[in-house]
Amino acid sequence: MPQYFNQKRGFAFFLFFLFCFSISTTAQNANFQYQYSVVKIDSTYDAGADLTIETYLYHLKQEKDRIMDQPIGTSKKVLNSFSPMSSLSNLLVDMLFEWGNNYLLSKKMEKSDLALLNFGGIRSALPQGIVTMGDIFQIAPFDNTVAFVSLKGSELKKMFSSFTEKRNAPMANVQTIYRTGRLDSYTIGRMPLEDEKIYTIVTINFLALGGDGFLSNLNFDSVIYLETMVRDVFIEEILERTAQGIEIEGVRDDRVIIRPSP
Repeated sequence: MPQYFNQKRGFAFFLFFLFCFSISTTAQNANFQYQYSVVKIDSTYDAGADLTIETYLYHLKQEKDRIMDQPIGTSKKVLNSFSPMSSLSNLLVDMLFEWGNNYLLSKKMEKSDLALLNFGGIRSALPQGIVTMGDIFQIAPFDNTVAFVSLKGSELKKMFSSFTEKRNAPMANVQTIYRTGRLDSYTIGRMPLEDEKIYTIVTINFLALGGDGFLSNLNFDSVIYLETMVRDVFIEEILERTAQGIEIEGVRDDRVIIRPSP
């Protein structure tokens, strides 16, 4: 055994010697005289700009601004998002729930039982006053699309069991009650969860694919992925309300209850 290790050590030393010799030879033959100069990035190069590209980018920005500055509604006040419940997160998940049920109705399918979003996907506040298309892009900048997940109540129960007062999600048609930081009880449509019942969740592909861990490792009965962006859902719902003369309002209700320790 010692002889074996001595042979290995000798072979390794030989390879190391060859490596060092190769570097030394290269260094002796290489020219290491570096030259450099300072290049000022200023208006010096403006005269040589490609006017075709410059014009294209200018018109592209003009078109982007035209679309993003387009008003789609008005909000009575600034709406922020925060856990475990906020007026903005409630509003958005309720709009998703309403849109999802209208879609299922148009396909002559049964309505969904709840809607599910994630606080991490809500990236900005909704401003007071005029709401533009760009405001919704800031709120929902990711290209998340709508998804419908159907699963047994026994599987859905696993999602709820992972919730705490600090780690949860915006939901529609669900009431959760927390005590001492833990989930104490919950209902769906004011009814207790049934293990053998099939529940349908309207959510986003990010969550359906396991993002944030809410639905990961759960056995689905079926999943339907749409190409509709969730921000397009928000825009469509706001436009519809605006057409009816309805201002955007935050939603505050009893869907999340925090009870004091006994």
